[in-house]
Amino acid sequence: MKFKSLTVCLLLSAVYIGLAQPANPIQRKKEDRRPISGHFEGTEPFWDMEVRDNVIILNIVNDTVLDTLFLSRKQTHTETYAFRGGHVFGIIRQSSGEGCQLDITETPNPTHEIYFSYKDVTYMGCGKLN
Repeated sequence: MKFKSLTVCLLLSAVYIGLAQPANPIQRKKEDRRPISGHFEGTEPFWDMEVRDNVIILNIVNDTVLDTLFLSRKQTHTETYAFRGGHVFGIIRQSSGEGCQLDITETPNPTHEIYFSYKDVTYMGCGKLN
């Protein structure tokens, strides 16, 4: 379990370092504008995220967050997306093998895992991209 926690920490650190740089117009042109949509959820505490054309509605603890996601172009050649927004940053990746290994969702047959940070807390969950 410590290895998995360390892996998640390293992944989110890499995303933060790569995506938290000050955005300028030239950098924004390099980001992928291809929209993604899907639904994700997780526990501890329970949270729910709806993604529609790179706009998220995140219901978490006592907050509802509306944010726009910007995707890293270098990640989109696979089913792995690094993203950042005004309030969240993280990764969405296609699960290998037989669906989401985290298995912390009520969504039938989840195909993707999500790891993200919000208010300096790391969350993880499962879901599907459309």
